[in-house]
Amino acid sequence: MKIKFQKTMNIVSELLSYCQLHGAKEYHLDIKEEDGAVTLLMRACPELITDSEFEFLKTALSAPRQRDVEQQYWELVGESDVDSELTLIGMLCDEAKVEYADSVLTIWLKRLD
Repeated sequence: MKIKFQKTMNIVSELLSYCQLHGAKEYHLDIKEEDGAVTLLMRACPELITDSEFEFLKTALSAPRQRDVEQQYWELVGESDVDSELTLIGMLCDEAKVEYADSVLTIWLKRLD
């Protein structure tokens, strides 16, 4: 159970860091644990995300989950300020939805046990 929580916190830390690097000063985060899944919903107001940056974010977070490498890489999430770690987040999650409208970035992730 502790490892499951730590994985969730590493994901949250990476998402918050991403938003902070893009000028966000306000964050809203919901974490819901239910039988067999954890759902994260984060809303932030970054200063500016370009179209290309938004497309990169969507692509990175939509990377297919890779359970076979998860054990080796989940601890790396949150260790540096490199955007490529967003792909690791995608590989840790089963579903992702990303929206950017009216200067609000919304990220929804679901991770199954």
